[in-house]
Amino acid sequence: MKTAYKMACERIIAPKYPKKEEKPKGFDFIKVDEFDSREDKTVDVVGYSDGKYAPETKLIENPEEERKKRKEQEDQEPMNNVKIQQPETINFSDIMECCFCGSTKSYSGFSKSNRNFIFGLSNRNVRVKVEDFSTSFDVNKETQKQIKFLEDLEISPKAPKIYSMTVPSEVTYIGKKIAYTMIEACSLHKDYCNKLNLMDELWVPTNFGKKVMQQNNIHPPIYVMPLGVDVDRYKPDCGIMDFGASMKGFKFLCVSKYSARKGFDILLRAFMEEFSGEEDVSLLLVASPLNVRAGLSGNKALIEDFTFIKNSIGKAEKDLPHVALYTKPVHEKNMPKIYNSCDAFCLISRGEGFSLTVLEASACGLPIIASNVTAHTDYLNQDNAFLVEPDGYIEAKVNGNLSEVAKLCHFYVGQTFPDFSNTGITQTRQHMRYVFENYKEAQEKANKLRNLIINNYTWDMAIDKVYNRLRELQ
Repeated sequence: MKTAYKMACERIIAPKYPKKEEKPKGFDFIKVDEFDSREDKTVDVVGYSDGKYAPETKLIENPEEERKKRKEQEDQEPMNNVKIQQPETINFSDIMECCFCGSTKSYSGFSKSNRNFIFGLSNRNVRVKVEDFSTSFDVNKETQKQIKFLEDLEISPKAPKIYSMTVPSEVTYIGKKIAYTMIEACSLHKDYCNKLNLMDELWVPTNFGKKVMQQNNIHPPIYVMPLGVDVDRYKPDCGIMDFGASMKGFKFLCVSKYSARKGFDILLRAFMEEFSGEEDVSLLLVASPLNVRAGLSGNKALIEDFTFIKNSIGKAEKDLPHVALYTKPVHEKNMPKIYNSCDAFCLISRGEGFSLTVLEASACGLPIIASNVTAHTDYLNQDNAFLVEPDGYIEAKVNGNLSEVAKLCHFYVGQTFPDFSNTGITQTRQHMRYVFENYKEAQEKANKLRNLIINNYTWDMAIDKVYNRLRELQ
């Protein structure tokens, strides 16, 4: 039977096709043959439906009346007619309402999470009004249509308002104000703290985030509301992508926006120092570019960094291991195939708010090599992953240490981030080598992590937790 979450997630997985981008001149990554994910053109839009009703999505205006109507239909139909089973937490006699404020139409982590929550809550009969703050429109027109429907809903002016973003620029609302935010640094900027203290309640996806808030004199009550992964879609043996003949046998993978915070410099240096061109191993970067430097597009910044690191390694071109780059959007339906096409996942991030990609890779059964700092330490440990310890901690300054991190966000300036410049690179090399040469043992760790994820971090669990908190507020 389909769960409410499955109905919700079917709406959000088909992106629109972006215009073709020209490859920038000077592109000297050892390239992967471009794969084309457009063969999967399905646009599933399923709302409160069990297959007999029209597939048009609509929210239930009168849940009690709808429940009676459906009950009468069920009484007249054969017993073997399968019905959609809604969560037991739904109370059809009440109408719950909330306003969800944030990005919903891009490929960012916040936007993806927000789509899961607004559609998941809607399928639990919550009237969710959306206030969209998207700066890019990556999802397809059908998904935008569903979001537009929620934008046009009328709800009580005192319904709880959830600001699911870093922080809102302005906070003027007569109802209960909730910030659903994420913390990537190991300390908090005073301006960020001031914004948080304007809220009535705070939600963070990890205990790490809650602890950092408590250490920085944040006054509103704080609730841990984890994010999730669709374990029915993200799982082992669900198909692979054909990367072409250029890819080698063993594939390390990193999926992320390209930015200094994500630690691409650490990963690239460790991989190119540790492996040679003769070894049957590749590093695949599925990286959407993020413009972080004046005068440079995201792609050019990435290529500049790669070239600098490559030249500093001191190896001849023929002695360098194979590095592949893919920067185009991938259908979310095909993302599990990306993970299943590779053998291990690496993210030596300087700071994470939750790390959905680590969760997705884990659900697909990949061994994880990651930094042992910030949010993903809630579910990663030495028993289920290969963790990289920092050399120490330093402040990010616009004109000093970690300047590219400081330039990413005002709230990062002067805040503490880990330093991986020495021991961190050595440990990353050691972990990559061990996973490459001892894959059976690495998979044992991966299995432990996957069991942890599927038992504690699914989207159904995440949506239920938010649903239950909204009921407590009501």
